[in-house]
Amino acid sequence: MSYTRIRKEDWSVIARMLRARYAGAEIARTLGKDPSAVNRHIKAHGGRERYDIREVRRRKHMERVDAMQNIRALRGSLLRSVVRLLKQHLSPEQIAGVLRLKGGTLVASTIYRYLDERAPHLKKYLRSSKGKYRRRRGTKAREDAREAAKKRRIDERPPMIERRGRIGDWEGDTMLGRDKRVRIVTFVDRKSGYLIAYLLPKMRADLLVSLAIKRFRYLPKRKRKTLTLDNGVEFSAWERLEEKTGMTIYFAYPYHAWERGSNENTNGLLRQYFPKALDFNLITAQELAHVVKLLNDRPRKRLKFKSPRQIFQKDRSVQ
Repeated sequence: MSYTRIRKEDWSVIARMLRARYAGAEIARTLGKDPSAVNRHIKAHGGRERYDIREVRRRKHMERVDAMQNIRALRGSLLRSVVRLLKQHLSPEQIAGVLRLKGGTLVASTIYRYLDERAPHLKKYLRSSKGKYRRRRGTKAREDAREAAKKRRIDERPPMIERRGRIGDWEGDTMLGRDKRVRIVTFVDRKSGYLIAYLLPKMRADLLVSLAIKRFRYLPKRKRKTLTLDNGVEFSAWERLEEKTGMTIYFAYPYHAWERGSNENTNGLLRQYFPKALDFNLITAQELAHVVKLLNDRPRKRLKFKSPRQIFQKDRSVQ
């Protein structure tokens, strides 16, 4: 796993998982970070017992203040030299290299920061005035269009799925609480109403898929046929889910929640226990599993007062 910087939005996840007594390796897996980087971050900000977001925020602020000192040092004759070389269309890396040969200590990142924060009018002298970095795969709109073109839409599904004619055709979605970064992921079998649900402690598509693969792995292949999903970004890693589970994945049309009616109705049943105003950080995996068991064992009128579990487990078809 390649190292990526621990960002501001990760701090609250680390704090929550430390309070829940998760190990550093599990926190790192949730964040998609290197375990040693996460453990260094925790150790540098009070350790497992004293980690405090307020203290992390204060220290990061002081680091930014220190970084600004480098920009403040860029003045007088040094600043005039940098501006002169910029106007000769030298890049910040070239300028830093030239000045280093003369005994200077200026680095290219200081010049870039100076241009961003103090002198954006000088960016016109850079070879690429759009900034230091550019997107690798074209515009965001084109990238979104390419991804949308890959998806199978719901109207491509076989008629048997529409008729709820077999076990193994699933619908999937996520439920929001007060803290939108923490969600409940739900998968519902269309014929039986059988529910699989788990907590997603951080809104990351690869984490959602990894956890889903673990849940579906315990089901026989005959009960893993298709999956119809919402269009949220949390399902953007759907191709890996399809590959690992063997299910054919379809997508409802945007803003057409009724196309996943089984899932929406079951989410409504879950809301009785986990309303939208509730902070899902306060839910434990055991509490969620208990509610899922209650719903799977509850008699349903449409099932002739049998429970979803009875229908789901009784099925032995190999269609």
